[in-house]
Amino acid sequence: MVVDQGGIMLALPSISRFFDSDLSTTQWVLIGYVLSISASLLPMSRISDLLGHKKIYVWGLTLVAATTIFAGFSNSIGLLIVLSLVRGVGSGMTQGTSMALVLSIFASSQGGKALGLYISVVGIGSGVGPLIAGFILNSYSWRFLYFFLGGLGVISAAAVSLLVRSNHVSSIKFKEFRFDWIGAALFTIGIASLLQTTTWGSRIGFSNPITIGIACLSLAGFAGFIYKEMLVEEPMIDLRLFRNKLFSSGVSAHFLFFAATSCSFFFMPFFLEIVAGYSPQQIGFIMGAGAISMSIAGAFCGYLSDKFGPFLFSIGGFVVAALGLLVLTNLTVEATWKLAIIGMLSTSMANGIFFGPNNKQILGSVSRSFHGVISGFMHTTRNSGSAIGISIGTAIATSVMAYMGYEPTLSDLTSDTATSVLDSFVRGIKFVFWGGVVVLILGIFVLVLGGRSKVNN
Repeated sequence: MVVDQGGIMLALPSISRFFDSDLSTTQWVLIGYVLSISASLLPMSRISDLLGHKKIYVWGLTLVAATTIFAGFSNSIGLLIVLSLVRGVGSGMTQGTSMALVLSIFASSQGGKALGLYISVVGIGSGVGPLIAGFILNSYSWRFLYFFLGGLGVISAAAVSLLVRSNHVSSIKFKEFRFDWIGAALFTIGIASLLQTTTWGSRIGFSNPITIGIACLSLAGFAGFIYKEMLVEEPMIDLRLFRNKLFSSGVSAHFLFFAATSCSFFFMPFFLEIVAGYSPQQIGFIMGAGAISMSIAGAFCGYLSDKFGPFLFSIGGFVVAALGLLVLTNLTVEATWKLAIIGMLSTSMANGIFFGPNNKQILGSVSRSFHGVISGFMHTTRNSGSAIGISIGTAIATSVMAYMGYEPTLSDLTSDTATSVLDSFVRGIKFVFWGGVVVLILGIFVLVLGGRSKVNN
């Protein structure tokens, strides 16, 4: 799934040229995919708790594989966007159940090890995915990339079906199935509108009536969802879980961490290509090195969190991320590549340090019968935090550029842009990184207030 999303992102320019469509239209191939994932995560995760994690995971992989292969035959950009929406639902089925499926295979005392291995695989996919996709796009076409990814999906679905033996097997039959469809619809409205608010806000301004209207729709959706969940006997997510300090502090820290660090991964490719003058292939290797560091840190810290508890490692993730952003606040137009790479490696490594222990704290504080829906909820929290962090960061960076008298946009920046304009961009992202440091410090206080969990939970 990680290789899939990174590969499609690299293919967007090729797809745009092939269908002779403008970039704003072509971007919906990725935007629609991400929106479908975010909207389907929580409902599909709850369904997996009821029907079985492995069952929903395999169905999701099969749906992704089939729609990806069909997408490779698309004869219009419109059809490709529609298939991307369907692909997103399948991906939501897999992402929402992946952590719960992994945990159901391992003993409860090995939760940190399991989640550490999980983030290690994500790191490897993040590093290798763009390299594989880049080779295919350079040598063949975007259609072949879709066929390749679809083939991987078929192999993955077959492998999981034959090799994985999950301890979570539901005894519920389809005729006994009860699901909060109204709650799922309200949540879908809330999360889809929230992501659209962040998307439109960074483009046309958060004070624009369109942005405000979408934001109000999001609030109404979430308010209706909370009200409905308090009334229904079998809610999608039991809101009483938030009374648990370990759970609520872990979720809050999860949101703050990714809201703070997402901007570094969003802005640094701009800096490395436009300001520092690196080629996309060189940037791919730099980002890949960061992903490998995340993978190594994830496996190591996940294992240690089983022995010493997740608290210190969760705090450590925040500290290392803050140090990485502090390094990036020293960037200038004349800055050397070493400064940028040290900052990126630190923030990437921080993801590996933080992810496993933090998720161990959250999932260890609830019953295993909720692991599916909480797994999906964590993915939703991370996606929302990243989207909000990037949109606010973009607004800050462009506002600084406007204050210095330049066009408040990132789309017109190129390597030929005047040095004074590039300097305003660098000043803007430095403000963003300082803001990220403040958010990370807040996250540390949240974890401290939440307290420590037991070592083996």
